[in-house]
Amino acid sequence: MEIENYVCRILDYGRLPISLRYEGVNYDDVIHGWTENRTMSLGKTNAKKILAGFGISQTNPYLVAKLFHFASLTDCYWMMEEGEEVLWKDVSLFRNRLERAVSSTALLGSARHFYGEKKRIRQKIHTPELTAQGMSAKAWIREQGGMYLYKVGKKELAASRILDALGISHVGYEEVEEKRLVRIADQKHVDKIKREQEKVVRCRMITSEQRAIVSWEDFQMYCAYHDIDEYAYVRTHEARAYYSMQIADYILANEDRHGANFGFFMNNRSGRLGHLYPLMDHDHAFSEEEPIFCQTSEDEETLKEAALQAAKQVDMAVGYQRVLQMGKPEEITDQQWAGVLERTRELVKENYQ
Repeated sequence: MEIENYVCRILDYGRLPISLRYEGVNYDDVIHGWTENRTMSLGKTNAKKILAGFGISQTNPYLVAKLFHFASLTDCYWMMEEGEEVLWKDVSLFRNRLERAVSSTALLGSARHFYGEKKRIRQKIHTPELTAQGMSAKAWIREQGGMYLYKVGKKELAASRILDALGISHVGYEEVEEKRLVRIADQKHVDKIKREQEKVVRCRMITSEQRAIVSWEDFQMYCAYHDIDEYAYVRTHEARAYYSMQIADYILANEDRHGANFGFFMNNRSGRLGHLYPLMDHDHAFSEEEPIFCQTSEDEETLKEAALQAAKQVDMAVGYQRVLQMGKPEEITDQQWAGVLERTRELVKENYQ
């Protein structure tokens, strides 16, 4: 797309961001819609420390993301102004060296100064933390074997083991060893994590220059433009993955499966959607709130109601039994584990007894 005098001209419709994929797309849709989803929230853990380290605005996230051409690790979209001497290879977060100093601040809150010269920031710094969505502390680290997302949150480990037992596709997490942490952070902040009885975990990144992820929220916008029933679409094309997600969220008591926390893979070259990507982001699992309302259904229903209906569509008898036979993950409390077992037994009772 080109934008001139606030008018959008589509150059390649099939490869536009899916939320902008309609003939009437306009300047406001891009600048006050699409770009807002590519900027870090100021309420994000350690966000203000990151901005303070760069000495850049803490009141205008748009200008922050603009410094980095709106690039992210979610996809390969970016923006540039006419006349800028910059190419994709210059801005790509997939190709360029990431700043470990920024990673330390984003993940563990280490206060430090990065660069005072803004010109140098524009030309040299590559950090996905400034365009990362979500509120939890996280950072991306390039290591031998690929790129990894690091985050603070031991619940991911328990959720991974339960999803393994259920046989549901998900992004697997592992605990980060201390020897890895001290490479990006000082010992003081590493010790702080221990005192708080938390853990730093990591997972392998699932996007690349070939494959992006598209959020459910963006897919819904596309469907609204084209008069498509998004729920009929996902039940037709991705029934097992969709219903399995609802079962997983009930068993895990996950209260945070909103429209930015699940979605589809997309081929970056063709712009075509693929399968639902594996489940991820279980910081808010094992909630003891009751009831928890489902955010993956068009109906006003609880996680339990959605899961009971989903369980009629997917045979998961073997997975349920594996959960009931496994030991309690050490990262959750006895009460939280009792809840997992109770919810699993409820699905067994309703469908197999």
